[in-house]
Amino acid sequence: MVFDGTTRAALYRRWLSEQIRVESAGSIAEGRDAVDESTAVALVRHELPEPKRKLVAEILDRQADRVRVVLTTSDHQPVSDPVVDEDACLCEPIDRSSLRAAVSRQIAAVTFGRLLVEYYECTTALASRKVQLPPDEQEADERIRRLESRRTDLAAGIETLQKRLPSDELRAVLHEISPPEYERESRERKPESGSKYRPEGCGECDRQWNVNPDGSPAGYRRLGAFVWECTDCGAVCDRSDPANQRIARRR
Repeated sequence: MVFDGTTRAALYRRWLSEQIRVESAGSIAEGRDAVDESTAVALVRHELPEPKRKLVAEILDRQADRVRVVLTTSDHQPVSDPVVDEDACLCEPIDRSSLRAAVSRQIAAVTFGRLLVEYYECTTALASRKVQLPPDEQEADERIRRLESRRTDLAAGIETLQKRLPSDELRAVLHEISPPEYERESRERKPESGSKYRPEGCGECDRQWNVNPDGSPAGYRRLGAFVWECTDCGAVCDRSDPANQRIARRR
């Protein structure tokens, strides 16, 4: 997907169309109609007005699953955008080979991430199916055979992409799928406001109850006016009952 208000959009589309399907947006409305979950890479022009780049970022966050952003600029040095979370930057001079290399790398990263998620889902489904059946029935089970075949295919695709992607890119994809605990907490922020009765965290597992950048609860779920459940360990804090001021695990 190309977000560029200049003639470069047509040039980029011609350079890339031999390899992949490319769409370009001459307006925010066109971009909103074109972007969906199949969108893998977005080329965003840094020189677009900031309000327009903000709208592009909102469209990508809302409509494209794990999209990778390549920022393009007429500057001769890489730049960082305050409103678009870019994964790579292409600065002038941008030629066919550099554009293709950058986009191909981001497509490989997106594909690696999606295959990895599918592999996890397939492995989980396979394990669940095996738990449901006694050992002597598993070998003849058609669903188990299909899941094992799918898992083998996914593992082969993952291994191929692992050889193509550098280690820093692999780590970045893994962090996007399942960030380490320390990184997850560092991206959270304190709520702007909240109940004075809500504890700062879980008294049983010490999970801090902050708020994610998107506004969703991080670490807890509110069950009542004075009752909160820890989403990490399942413990419940009930401050409405004077006889039950401690954290107790739900059963």
